[in-house]
Amino acid sequence: MNGQFSFSKHHGLLEQQQKDFFAVRVRTIAGNLTSAQMRKLADLSDKYGNGQLHITTRQSVEIHWVQEKQLACVFRETHDSGLLLAVRGPRILTTIGCPGIALCKQGVCDTTDLAAQLDALLVGREQPGKTKIALSGCPNSCAKPQINDIGLHGVVVPAVVDGCDGCNNCVAVCKVGAMTVSGCVPSVSADKCVGCGLCVKSCPKQALAVEKHGYAVYIGGKIGKRSMLGNKVLPFIPEREAVSCIEGILCAYNRLANKGERIGDVVNRIGLAAFQKELL
Repeated sequence: MNGQFSFSKHHGLLEQQQKDFFAVRVRTIAGNLTSAQMRKLADLSDKYGNGQLHITTRQSVEIHWVQEKQLACVFRETHDSGLLLAVRGPRILTTIGCPGIALCKQGVCDTTDLAAQLDALLVGREQPGKTKIALSGCPNSCAKPQINDIGLHGVVVPAVVDGCDGCNNCVAVCKVGAMTVSGCVPSVSADKCVGCGLCVKSCPKQALAVEKHGYAVYIGGKIGKRSMLGNKVLPFIPEREAVSCIEGILCAYNRLANKGERIGDVVNRIGLAAFQKELL
């Protein structure tokens, strides 16, 4: 069991406080599972656990009360059914995400597709410290990107075009006071705009349009005993550049970090400006 435990504790195995019992953690892609996968997890819990499943804060699913002697069977059945074990320790953990533009009226970016790309490319990669990534499809930030090591939320840059009739719908829906209309001419304050795109969606005359859409990028957030909010290091990147941007942040982190440091610890030690310089 020693070799198996060494592998498994990095990949979805947690010791319970009850002796000889374990929790097996299965990861999802941005919280998504098929009905067949959910039935399989239920079957595994009935067969090897106590018939109960737990949804973690990082959108994984835990099967509790698995006996040590049954772990190999659980791992084999999990693998054979196409389910993915979660990841622990100093490596890139499961990427979490909201439904994004595919389902949510507020969404402006395809977080599910990006999460799938990151899962295939990054999850499980060794790092100086634990590394968490979160994706939100809009500035509402439901997936809490600001408290993850790397966080992205969708943004749009609105543009004014012809056709405004002065209805002021855009002014009414803008919760940050970035919109004004004078003489049937809309104006967007770039300093106040958070990029939610509600002004564009609310305009009945299509006098506002999306000039470009993409992500705002945060680094260094975390919770725990020394919690901190992430720093916005890039107010806008095109959606197509999200993967390369995250790779760039990880490269800078690996060059600068001491063993055990998370991205926020590096930023606190060397300063945000120094980290951004290394990133650029």
